[in-house]
Amino acid sequence: MNDPDAHGLLGLIQSGWTQIMAIVGIIWWSRKIDLRTKDHADRLDRHEARLRGIEQNQQAQAILQARIEEALNGIKLTLDRLYTAINRRE
Repeated sequence: MNDPDAHGLLGLIQSGWTQIMAIVGIIWWSRKIDLRTKDHADRLDRHEARLRGIEQNQQAQAILQARIEEALNGIKLTLDRLYTAINRRE
């Protein structure tokens, strides 16, 4: 029990206990931050995928709207021709 090496080891453990706990705490904290970072990266990837889908949908709708406008212009021209032809007959 009075072994100087045992007392030296116990004293070393006791004196370094706070440092060991601090190191463990830092490791735990850094791992927690790493997991949060990965979670946020996954969320960002999902949001980017949704945004790409929304942008593609918006582009498709813009093309469809342009086609509708062209069709309406064609109908208007046809109606104008018909109106002119009817007015000439009268």
